Amino acid sequence: MGLADFFSSLSGKPTPAKIEKIMKRMLNEHHQPQVRQESMDELAAIGTPLAIEALTRRLAVNFKDTIINEQERRWVADILVERFGEQAVEPLLAFIAKEQNLSLAVRTLSRLVNKDRLVGALVNALRSYAPSDHRTIQAKMQIVDALEEQDDPRIIGALLPHLMDHDDDVRIKVVGVLEHKAPQYPDQREAVRAAFATLLLDAEAAGRILRRAAEAAVVLGLDFSGERAALSTSLPDGFTLGADGKLAKY
Repeated sequence: MGLADFFSSLSGKPTPAKIEKIMKRMLNEHHQPQVRQESMDELAAIGTPLAIEALTRRLAVNFKDTIINEQERRWVADILVERFGEQAVEPLLAFIAKEQNLSLAVRTLSRLVNKDRLVGALVNALRSYAPSDHRTIQAKMQIVDALEEQDDPRIIGALLPHLMDHDDDVRIKVVGVLEHKAPQYPDQREAVRAAFATLLLDAEAAGRILRRAAEAAVVLGLDFSGERAALSTSLPDGFTLGADGKLAKY
């Protein structure tokens, strides 16, 4: 028994080891739903920060039985909001910062905090993942999806580095969000323009990425006059650079 377990046992509170044991029961797909529900009830009854953190782990796990899986995950989400409220905020923030399957946690947190705090958490989480990190693709995709639903100038700066992401699908998704969001923030237009120029000049980018980026650049009306010479030999098929420095389809 570690010191934390020893002092917990003296105070009558469930030890960290006990909470972990309950959590493992809750996350075991091979247990009967009744056993998992009893585990969730037990963690909710304990109600300590560690028990709340353990409950959040259920939000990240998917079982093959999709109906039961969603029932359990939504039960946990509702308990976090309705019973624990503010106490659940920090565990959810920690969850979003480290887990890969985080969409439900984001929706749960959105029921507890204002938009400013929610966007801050999402932006910080995305910035913590390097574009070169191939292990966090799922998290990056879900964070980008969540940011697309928000309106905040911080979103643009957080997204731009991922135009050069390791994963093609992340890049495509970011292009789409920027195409939609960038016009709302004209003060960031130059940063957007420069980032798209870098993407269009990426010799290793797949053709579908270059075409999608070019389509977005047309919609955004980005001026690439300064990159005319370089872009003249690297534009995807079907696009041309006009005299005004803007891309056009032909």
